Amino acid sequence: MDKCERMLATKTHHSIFVPELVLVALLPEDFPQWKRCVQVESLQWLVRCTEKFFENTRCAGCIVSSDNQLLHDREVGDSRHVTRWASTLVHARVGTANSRDTLFDEVAVPVLLNVAFRGADEDMQQFLQSLRHEFEVVLKTVQLNPIWFKHEAVRAINCFESTKLPRSARSISARVLGKHAILFGGMVYACAFSLAFLRLLWMDRKTIILMKLGVVPRFRGAMPRAPHE
Repeated sequence: MDKCERMLATKTHHSIFVPELVLVALLPEDFPQWKRCVQVESLQWLVRCTEKFFENTRCAGCIVSSDNQLLHDREVGDSRHVTRWASTLVHARVGTANSRDTLFDEVAVPVLLNVAFRGADEDMQQFLQSLRHEFEVVLKTVQLNPIWFKHEAVRAINCFESTKLPRSARSISARVLGKHAILFGGMVYACAFSLAFLRLLWMDRKTIILMKLGVVPRFRGAMPRAPHE
């Protein structure tokens, strides 16, 4: 590699990946069904989808907004290493978490800070707050008719979850990620984190709605709390 090529391949401070394309590659269709503990399974999904992302070279090759192929290739390589390190850390920390109800918060959030916002704690807090705010706006579209029978309300909730939730999660994540600078190599994890975080917010709200209807939820796990909340 000559001097010119080395200059072109010099890493930028922040990611050059396009969030929208990363999100679609991570979640092309619907979220998987959560069966037992949403906190544990959310972490498992986060690890699985980020690792799978790099198995498809076509996906990894279409997520850059730059004409600098050398820089693109370098971030793909860095992202692969960061993702592998993050997966190892998530696996290691799951067994040491203090509570299953705050498992995602205790495990996934510190990794997010390290790989996507290192040294910018306030920026990460604003990022989490933005995800929550955007989520609350979308929730206003979930309208349940007070004269419906329980099974009609449950059907409407399940319809939102299977048709609108994945699309809304991708849209919310793209908007929020587009407004926050993510460190070079950290975009893939940040995108997967956002999708899992929003899915957990929905599951918590779904639990509340179902309990108000007198329906016992079939899943366990609570909403992740942002640090210092």
